[in-house]
Amino acid sequence: MRFSRDRRGQSVVIGTVILFGFLILALSLYQVQIVPQQNAQVEFQHFEEVRNDLVELRAGILQAGSTDRPQYQTVRLGTSYSTRLFAINPPAPAGTIRTTESYPITISNGSGTPEGTVTIPTRFIQYRPGYNEIDQSPTWYDASVLYVDARDEGGGVAVIEDQELVDSDETVRIIALQNEFRRSGTGRVTIELRPAENISETLPEGDDLTVTIPTRLNESDWESKTDLTDSAAYDSVTDTGADLSIDNSNIYNLTLSTSTANLTVDTVGVQEAPNDPKQNSEAAVGGRGDDSDGSTSNNVWTDCPVPPSPPAQGEAGVIYISSSPSNNINANGDTVVIEDGVAVSRNINNPGAVFIGDDATVSVNIGASGDIVLGENAQLSGNVNDGDDFYLLPGSSTSNNVDVSGTIYLDSRNQIGNNINGGTVQECTVA
Repeated sequence: MRFSRDRRGQSVVIGTVILFGFLILALSLYQVQIVPQQNAQVEFQHFEEVRNDLVELRAGILQAGSTDRPQYQTVRLGTSYSTRLFAINPPAPAGTIRTTESYPITISNGSGTPEGTVTIPTRFIQYRPGYNEIDQSPTWYDASVLYVDARDEGGGVAVIEDQELVDSDETVRIIALQNEFRRSGTGRVTIELRPAENISETLPEGDDLTVTIPTRLNESDWESKTDLTDSAAYDSVTDTGADLSIDNSNIYNLTLSTSTANLTVDTVGVQEAPNDPKQNSEAAVGGRGDDSDGSTSNNVWTDCPVPPSPPAQGEAGVIYISSSPSNNINANGDTVVIEDGVAVSRNINNPGAVFIGDDATVSVNIGASGDIVLGENAQLSGNVNDGDDFYLLPGSSTSNNVDVSGTIYLDSRNQIGNNINGGTVQECTVA
């Protein structure tokens, strides 16, 4: 008797094995190709967010020095990837922010006397991401310039925010950053920026001062990637020698020429008051003719109309911004009110009237269809376009072009950085 083999189950087994093989192959391709792409998108989104955080940190440093008021800025150091069921993520990319060791700023009138030369220590800030997929070039705050430095990877320097050392009227403004600071992780860190206290030392005086500032940027970077060379104050950039370096980059001396009347010096400390505070009388708010305690509150305008007041929160057609926005704001003609002390680096599209609160920092263009009011000690680093009347309350400043259809109301302590392309100027008396 012959028996035949039963092969009815073999095709099922073979099919299952083949299907399982395809599944393993698909998962492998997903792990090797799709997961890195998706993680790179997460990292790039974080890069854009932390870039905005660092722009606001830079603005906070400048504002803490100019207003003599503490500033608080947050930076999200790292990020996290999406949770996956059938794939594996690398470790969440952490970031590190730190100050470097200190280097000297020197101010000298050339007299050769001890009081004719003052040395002020300052530091740089470095943020370095720990990304797994995209390039990990660090971002630096250096002598008021914010830039990405890819020189270690064979690239160059990409400037994010240009210099604020010399403005359009040739005023040299020095801010020394002090104190050691370092944080690493994936979460947010709050950085407190405190102005100088109990200033007792005077700075050199004279009509021919030499100011030497440490920098990681070489002469070519300063001359081709910033607008500093447009200023008559710019002198030169020289290498200090190979014994001073940070992350394989030499330290250079940036030299400016100025006078006592055109020099402002501030010292800002990270997390606590500066350990070596120096400041001239024009650096403090109290030194500009405001109230003796440094406050500009209760100022009364004369010779000018009373600035309009912002509408109450909750009114129809009003957008209130009470914290730093993470996305652009489409106002669609509504009135925009930025509350006191808020930093804004996202675009505000098509607003009506715009009210910028006291001590607020706005680093985008403002193109309004109504009046624009810039609060006390507020800073606006974008262009002002298309508005009606523009009111700059005491201590406020805008560092770019102004082009409005109405009148620009300001007092002699306000600063407009570049050109007034439209609008008539009326100076107000502040009592």
